Amino acid sequence: MRLDSLQLWCLRLRTLALPLTFRHSRPPTAAAELRAFGPHTMASAKEIVAHLVEEANSARAHYQVWWALRKLALPDFYDTMNDHSYVLFFHASNSGHYKLIFVALGKIYDSDTRSAGIRELKAALRTEGHATVVDKLERDLSAATAHVQRIMTIRNRTVLHNEQDISRKEVYELGGGITPNEIWDVIEATSHAINSVADTLGYSFRVSVDSPYERATLAMLERLRRGGA
Repeated sequence: MRLDSLQLWCLRLRTLALPLTFRHSRPPTAAAELRAFGPHTMASAKEIVAHLVEEANSARAHYQVWWALRKLALPDFYDTMNDHSYVLFFHASNSGHYKLIFVALGKIYDSDTRSAGIRELKAALRTEGHATVVDKLERDLSAATAHVQRIMTIRNRTVLHNEQDISRKEVYELGGGITPNEIWDVIEATSHAINSVADTLGYSFRVSVDSPYERATLAMLERLRRGGA
């Protein structure tokens, strides 16, 4: 397998997974889930921010590695990545990091009340008397709303689930598709919005706004090109 298809590979490679099946099992009812896990308790705004900082950093890391491999490394490191000894690593990395961008952003924008996402952050902030912080958060994220909807469609219909009645190509084209720049715009807006809330709440950790994973990826490729010297 050659690297000629690298830039399309992220749309073709299917993640291999072994499904867990249980004989005679049935989907749990809401009552059964309540007995198993107890009633849902809203986390504090600061606790939710801690999760969001982690996921935003994850989204940035996966995007930077993917972008470095897909764009910044080409054409300079084409022959290096196309080495038959490890070309499959770059195929898998390109696809894997791309999918994990959607996983991380999906966790941030998950509407499930059990998830530590933006929706629950706003609810917690209102409960704690931070209505003005919610207003600013919504303003900070308003420009990315349309892109977020497309990202969640891709995440729900082909990254986390494989819908049978629509092709993967069609999923990526829904709503006009999503470009790499638009994905990055969402990541950037989300990062700054989360950092703003963290600032207000006095949370000490932040989403990094640097690009160290791009530099690390390119440095690794340079080392490979020199034969590991």
